Amino acid sequence: MTEGEAVRRVRDPSFALSKAAVVSVVVGAMRLVAAGEPREAVPALTLALEAARPRWTAGQGTPWWWAADAYVEAGRLALVEEADGLLFRRVRAVADEQIAVLRHSGRAEDVAELAETLFAAGLLRVSPYMGHMSGLTFESAHDLWRERQARRRSIHPDDSVAPETAEMPAPLVAAEEAVRYLREAAGLSHGHKRGRALKALAEALSMVAGLRQESHDEEMRAVAREALDVLDPVEDPLTHLYLLRVLCLLGELSLPGDVRDVLPVPLAAIRDQRGLREAASVFAEALTLAEEARRPDLEFQLIEAADRELPELPGDSYRRRRWASEVHCLAGNRLRCPSGPIPVEETAGRLRTVADRDGWPAEERAATFIHLAAHAHGNGEAHIGRTLTAEARALAPQLCGPRRAALDHLDGTLSYDMGLHTSVTGQAAVAAGHFADALAAYAACGQTDMALNSLDAGLRGALAADGSDADAAVAALIPAAVWLRGGVDEIVGWKLRDLYQRLIVKLSGPTVPYGLMAAIHQAAKGLDFTVVAGRPGPFAPSPRLSRLLARVKTDGARLSGPLSEPELPGPDEAMLFYVGTGESEPGGDAETEHRNMQRAADRWINQELLASGRMDRMPMMFPDELRSLLPEDTVLLSLYLGHTRRDGAEAPVTSLSGLAVTREDMEHHTALLADFEAGLIRLTRAGHTLSAHPVAFHIAALRQAVVADPLHRPVSRDAQAQLRDGSVPYLAAFAASLDGWRAQGKRHLCIWPNGPLHYLPYHLLEVDGRPLAEDWTVTQVPSLGFLRSQAPGLHRPSGRGLVAFASAAGGARHGLPAQDALETHAARVAAAMGGHAVLGAAATPRRLLGELADARYVHVAAHGAHNEWASWYQCLFLSPDADDDGRVFAHDILRADLRGVELVTMSSCESALGRFDVNDNLRGLPAAFLSAGASAVIGCLWPVHPQVATEFFGSLYERLARTPDRRAAFRAAQSAVRARHPAFRDWGSFCFIGDWRPSDPNHGAAS
Repeated sequence: MTEGEAVRRVRDPSFALSKAAVVSVVVGAMRLVAAGEPREAVPALTLALEAARPRWTAGQGTPWWWAADAYVEAGRLALVEEADGLLFRRVRAVADEQIAVLRHSGRAEDVAELAETLFAAGLLRVSPYMGHMSGLTFESAHDLWRERQARRRSIHPDDSVAPETAEMPAPLVAAEEAVRYLREAAGLSHGHKRGRALKALAEALSMVAGLRQESHDEEMRAVAREALDVLDPVEDPLTHLYLLRVLCLLGELSLPGDVRDVLPVPLAAIRDQRGLREAASVFAEALTLAEEARRPDLEFQLIEAADRELPELPGDSYRRRRWASEVHCLAGNRLRCPSGPIPVEETAGRLRTVADRDGWPAEERAATFIHLAAHAHGNGEAHIGRTLTAEARALAPQLCGPRRAALDHLDGTLSYDMGLHTSVTGQAAVAAGHFADALAAYAACGQTDMALNSLDAGLRGALAADGSDADAAVAALIPAAVWLRGGVDEIVGWKLRDLYQRLIVKLSGPTVPYGLMAAIHQAAKGLDFTVVAGRPGPFAPSPRLSRLLARVKTDGARLSGPLSEPELPGPDEAMLFYVGTGESEPGGDAETEHRNMQRAADRWINQELLASGRMDRMPMMFPDELRSLLPEDTVLLSLYLGHTRRDGAEAPVTSLSGLAVTREDMEHHTALLADFEAGLIRLTRAGHTLSAHPVAFHIAALRQAVVADPLHRPVSRDAQAQLRDGSVPYLAAFAASLDGWRAQGKRHLCIWPNGPLHYLPYHLLEVDGRPLAEDWTVTQVPSLGFLRSQAPGLHRPSGRGLVAFASAAGGARHGLPAQDALETHAARVAAAMGGHAVLGAAATPRRLLGELADARYVHVAAHGAHNEWASWYQCLFLSPDADDDGRVFAHDILRADLRGVELVTMSSCESALGRFDVNDNLRGLPAAFLSAGASAVIGCLWPVHPQVATEFFGSLYERLARTPDRRAAFRAAQSAVRARHPAFRDWGSFCFIGDWRPSDPNHGAAS
């Protein structure tokens, strides 16, 4: 539910709540904080505060006070991960309220608590800005934080919050406030607690000094000296190490020779007692101390200790800190760290001479070259450093393989240096290439923030370049950006969409490089889905996701009837909107809550599913490979909704980029969509936010016109006009090429759509007075990966052939009428193929999921429901059993193994539909079957009459019984049904999605 509705409920006096319950919430939230998930703890603590205030007031010793202490700490740590100005102001207000209460009490016994609260308030103002500094200079860390905040605001603008409230305060303002709080906290504290406050004061002073570019060394020296004297290092090893850093930098002390004398407590003990994140923080601080003291021996010992005790570091900043040290102290390294800059090229020449003379082993050469490359950062010789790391990787793959992430990070740092250097000299395209290298390297080692900064810099270079230089810059950026995986992270997804949209505009003109357009289409359209479908098989949800799915199921069982549709937007338009995190509805009724819970599960499923796709090779094809995969009779038409400039105007207009590919040739058209404004349409209602491409509303209108009663015509006049007028723009002006292709023997048009175009009935578009399907077999493909995929059936021996499922009364408990014709239909389909039918009460979800593994063809005849708000909850209605209510959801299909299934057919309403995100990764039943391993799916674009479906699928499987050519069977069935049922809404409902290539009789696709 929305936060406002939840707050209203917990404030209601009728909401039963005890002090013990608040304690339970606080304890559970702090467990999340200790586990490194403070953001997850904030909502529960927010509600605890709101519920406790009207019941027990906001005084000391009340449940509100307990929740407030936890809220300030959880909020502070959450702000380190995400710069959220509204959360900052809420947390600050709670801490300041506590301070005001303590000041007002006037009791001597409250002084210690006041000091602790002032300390927490001071940390709150420092941590969000300093939390990611590990492994970076102050300036770089500040830039990284600022860019992260800007990205968040650009993707998640909250129109209900004033910009000055949504933004974090300026870092200097926050730091100067922190100094005031921490000085007072230190003045009220004693012993160890005074040491902690003094350390935080030193940190705030260093932040002020960095931002003001002025020195606070003397005050920091005095503060650090006293803090080190009074602090208990065992109680707070992290603070102890920071103080050592300050005093070492100021020349006050030197470090011992053994890491055990540097770490007050072993890393393993900190990990076990205080959690992995605290142990990682201590490790990173100790590494920084050793590096600043120029003690590579201690760095080496610390890394060895981390290998034993902290093999998995929990955050980007910790990993970055480790990699920065690791490249300086590899085993076999022969180069001592110099005290100042080093001439890298000259030193490399000398080292090669010595290595050749003395016969250094490959591992020693590689370790030394990597170390030398690390010293190329910031001294104008980054290009030499890149050469050295490449040489090291080739020399000793066994040394570099386990350290790949550290080398990727080093390559990213050096490439970014090169980009900065060349951009200053005016070489925009060359700089873009270097930034693209940095982007790829940072993405490969998981440094998303730094990769996005590189992307922004590379895009600026590409947009500033001209002619062939611009083409070269674009050619470098596209494959680099692919490694960012936008489907897993919504902010990354929107950044990538913006990148590809701007590159499309950049490339628009009288001549278009086809290869670059092909690369943009592949990168921008469902790349993460391509990766997942390229490694098909059962999806295994995490234990936490499994618990959420079970909770959604239990909650759904309590509803009195089927779910109604949400108000915004209507069901006909909803599936054509981009999936986003802003879709949760306002309202507090049971149905709204359940839809929102399904949305949450849907997002989580998608994140885990797409993250499970391992990308160990570039999932894109060069034009030559793509053409070679197409049969001689096929035209692949790839479509991408973008923008272009018209008549030299500066402002772009909406366009459709079309790329037609045949075995012999490739051609590109840009069709202006003059009726549509550039950009997206955003709908909001009380925090419920949806984004859509303007084309979506026209496609919704066209679909509604097609299914309207045609009044004894094949299709209504309105629909016919829309289908006729839409053929040129929606085919990207390739309608004029159709006759020429047919003259060359082309008969198959494979559409690769984009966004709302996925659900446009392309086969019904009117060309030369007749539907496209009259002259062409029209299929769709959700990804080019299906052309590269293994032949169906190679994962296991052939099973029984066809299995057909039907349940006449499957949807009865959900308000749907029983239809005996469904079981009759399934029995006829099974008979046509000589297959096996599972009917009636036996056709349960459990039985279906069990039978899928051994089937070659699967047919389901059942009621279906398209879930527009949470597409992984799109479902088929089968017969209930003891464990479920008969619904088999798309997310259930994901967990099946369909790698031997060549074709899934669904005689169910809207079974060819789903949803898509801004990077065109699909969700829903077709996506689930394809992700789990099915080679192709045939479903319905809208509700279809049972008799029509029976005839269509009967004809389809009669043809498949004679030949394994699924595409030919689809066309034969479509033609047969059209002859008997000429209404477009009847024969035009069926859509073929996926791999159309024929299988051989031995259950394997022809290559």
